[in-house]
Formats: sequence, structure tokens, C-alpha cells
Amino acid sequence: MILLASSTAAVRRRWRSGLRRFTIREVSDAKRLTAVLAALSPSVVLVDVALLGTRGAADVAALQRLSPASRVIVVSASPEEREGLAAFRAGARGYCHRDLDPALLPKAVEVVQKGEIWAGRTLIARLVEELGATRERPRGNGPHVHALTTREREIAGWVASGAANKEIADRLGVTQRTVKAHLTAIFRKLGVTDRLRLAVYLNGANGHDD
Repeated sequence: MILLASSTAAVRRRWRSGLRRFTIREVSDAKRLTAVLAALSPSVVLVDVALLGTRGAADVAALQRLSPASRVIVVSASPEEREGLAAFRAGARGYCHRDLDPALLPKAVEVVQKGEIWAGRTLIARLVEELGATRERPRGNGPHVHALTTREREIAGWVASGAANKEIADRLGVTQRTVKAHLTAIFRKLGVTDRLRLAVYLNGANGHDD
């Protein structure tokens, strides 16, 4: 179930138009948001930052405490880097413009359901930079980048730069299915679970594999 949370009916209607194949619940105020979140534990919450508390995107942490299994996508009428980083620090899995094309909403939902990040490439790069700065370097007895094949390293590098599977497939002249298969192998070999963690790992590993 997908929970749509915005005080603006037109915004909820726009979101709903792009998510027709999903089971939807809607709320229009913060009190109902917390009540439905705690009672139903939706798989994904699409929440307008204007509906959050005085701390804005940072209040995502309170939502996550109510329903730890829910993946939160924060939307904003005026997205900006500081707000996006605050949302991710608080536990959000996505951040985007409130008027995102409805046709892209199913993809955003599916991406975060898989445990990945939905955000613009610039913001993801900034997030990776911030997380990588506080990450320990890979330990000598842990997995190493040279456990990867040449093609896997190439694909991992494109992922770390924020490239989508289709872009990688087009650049390498392979199918998206092939890219996905390589990513599965990369995640297994390096002990990471998603694209963001792969990017953070590579940022921390850069120059330190020996």
C-alpha cells in the first residue's frame, strides 16, 4: 500500500493519477499521517515536506520510528540540496519535486521498494561524498574491488557516478538485463545491498585497495 500525504488535493490527485495500479491511501494533515502510518505500515510514503513539522525534512526520522519498514519519499515544491540531504540523513529513501511527472512516480516507488535511492544525480553524488567522508576505509581482510571482473569494475564505476542501467547499457552496447546481472554479482562480491552503498564503498575504497 502506498500512502499519499499532502494538504493540497490537487497534488494528491496528480500523484494518484500516476499510481493507479497501486493500492492507495491518502491523508491531508499531519495528525492523520502519523495515525495511518502507525496503524497500516505502508510500503512507501509519498509525503509533501510542507506537511511535516517545524524541522521539515529532518522530521522524516519521526515517521520512520512509527513505521520502520516504510520507505519514505519526500517531495518539495522547491527542492534544494540542503533539504534533500536533511531528508536522507533522517532516513528518507527518495527526494524529488512535488510536480514530478506522474508517469515517473511508479518508477520512483519501485526503486525505493527495492531499497534503492530516488533522487537527482547531483544530489546522489553529494550524498555519496558526505557518507564517504565518514566511512572507514575498507579493511585488509574484507572484500576488494579487484575481486570484480574488468566489466564489473566498469559498470560499478558508472553506477558510482549516478548512471542509470539504461544509460550504462547504451554506453556498453549490452542489454539492461546484462547490466542487472553484473550488478547482482557486484553486490554479492563486495557485500553491499544497493547502488548507494556501492557508490559509498567505491568512494571509500578509491586508492586504498592493495
